[in-house]
Amino acid sequence: MSAINPVDIPLGLRQALESGDCVLFIGAGIGSHLLKGASATPDAKILAVDLTTDFKIDTKGSTPALPKASQIVELRKGRAELEAYLQKRLCGVEPDEAFRWIASRRWRAIFTTNYDDGIERAYELTATPPQTPIPMAMTSDLSVFDRRFQVPLYYLHGKLCGTGKSRIIITENDYAEFRKQRQMMFELLKSEFATSPFLYIGYGNQDPNWNMLLEEIRAEFLPAEPPQSYRVAPSIDPFDDEILQSKKIISISSTFDDFQKSATLALVGSTVPQDALSRIQQTVPPELRAAFDKMSTAEQNQATWAE
Repeated sequence: MSAINPVDIPLGLRQALESGDCVLFIGAGIGSHLLKGASATPDAKILAVDLTTDFKIDTKGSTPALPKASQIVELRKGRAELEAYLQKRLCGVEPDEAFRWIASRRWRAIFTTNYDDGIERAYELTATPPQTPIPMAMTSDLSVFDRRFQVPLYYLHGKLCGTGKSRIIITENDYAEFRKQRQMMFELLKSEFATSPFLYIGYGNQDPNWNMLLEEIRAEFLPAEPPQSYRVAPSIDPFDDEILQSKKIISISSTFDDFQKSATLALVGSTVPQDALSRIQQTVPPELRAAFDKMSTAEQNQATWAE
């Protein structure tokens, strides 16, 4: 095992991870942990460069941002060719060991602005994940789920991989129209934001998607304060850190690799919350109560983590 640069896991975050009450929010900055062959999944900047290069778009010496580059490709080549290219680049990724840690923890919900299938693949590679992901990419995908055994996985900008159609949000025109397609998903995001601690991974403070989402959601609840949330970032500007703290977001200066290793060590021996057994017992049918009461402590703990 490679050396660990210890990371201090804030007590509030540790408690949220232990209880399964934390909401995970994943951005493109996590791409280095998702491999396509020998290469990491490209972030927005790299993907914009690759689009203009592979589609032979003359950028006049200045590469446009991904939404504009995608818009040009769509105009010149068509939507089908744009999405086929993106599927080739982003689907079928393999998460590394650090990324697979995500599937080993319980989450209240997972939101992502990424298009790839890395999260679902992480769960597939985990022998006994505590939850099964329920992917949803459009309002029409929304379905009933049981938090005891399942975790909702919301693709806020659409889903490229797998069966079914889900128009992704990537061009400038898409961003102008996207709320019409996913209004209910954003209502669910607002609800979670108001009541649950978030852990943001893969977002820089200058990320326009993250900033837009954060500010719009905060505006809905002012002057009420959301729960304390956390962001993992390899480098943190002190001014950004001060501003984010005023918004109830603590920045953890760390690579995701070091954070994952430190969190794993910090959570070793995590115990089941004291009231969890009583909560799960209430859901056990009367005819099975006697069998449940006779279970060993270890067996009860394992059953309880499905709660």
